[in-house]
Amino acid sequence: MSAEHSGISIQSVSERCGVNPVTLRAWERRYGLIRPARTGQGHRRYSEQDVARIERILGWLDRGLPISQVGAVLDQGGGEVRIEAHWQRALDEALEALDALNSRRLEQLFQRLSAEYGMARVFTSFCDPLMQALHAGGARAGAGVLLQSVLRQRLAGPVLSRAPRRRQQGWLMVAVGDPLPMLMQALTGAPRPMWCLEDAPAWPALASLMASPRVVGVLWVLGEQPGRRQTARLWPPRVPTSRPLLCAGPALTEGLRTPNWLNRVPGTREQVAGALDAATGSPDIDQGDASETGLVS
Repeated sequence: MSAEHSGISIQSVSERCGVNPVTLRAWERRYGLIRPARTGQGHRRYSEQDVARIERILGWLDRGLPISQVGAVLDQGGGEVRIEAHWQRALDEALEALDALNSRRLEQLFQRLSAEYGMARVFTSFCDPLMQALHAGGARAGAGVLLQSVLRQRLAGPVLSRAPRRRQQGWLMVAVGDPLPMLMQALTGAPRPMWCLEDAPAWPALASLMASPRVVGVLWVLGEQPGRRQTARLWPPRVPTSRPLLCAGPALTEGLRTPNWLNRVPGTREQVAGALDAATGSPDIDQGDASETGLVS
């Protein structure tokens, strides 16, 4: 196999390791953590050794080591490492920004963390604890509203970029109640084409969208638990389709009654992403080496 065609593409590495291509580029350009080869056209090609190094990077990040320190630790072969409270400092900085109503500072913090660690990790280690802290402190209820607004605006662009291209198939993701859990779910796991609906339509309207052969299936993400009337509006007793129809989200509880045809997927965002992949096989991302901005990868 020629050098032009050997190696692993950035999209394949993203799927295997669960790291967004944007984050892989940041690890290369900003920190020099990985150095993939390049084809004559400038496309990145990763070796199995590169993939193994990425897995080691992820292991240190899971232990809480800041990305800025990972390179030195890898180069010295590990050993005794003092793990600092990196995420706690980020949470403290975010709370200070929210108390000062400084949404711009909060957005910049989120953007920096997302580029360095990937959105899925930022959701788990930063956004979730931050929202829990704001929910626990009643005096900061307004700050929680501001945080949700900033996150919805910040996530809208990346979600929109995953809309299926012409003739490409994709999932319909539907928010029930608060749309933020749907947006976070859409950006967790390997990139997959999807259309995201922030307002849950009644079944007849949704069925008209599902008439398209481009629709793989539907995932309802419950940001809030629907009442009996809304449940009947969303989900009829029977549906004439064999496509995968899933329901997940933080408001999915054992007490919520759903029709038998609706597959309930409790668990974390990562588990739900795995259920989507299992329902469709390998995600149809087919994006070559183009980044979200159209730059060569």
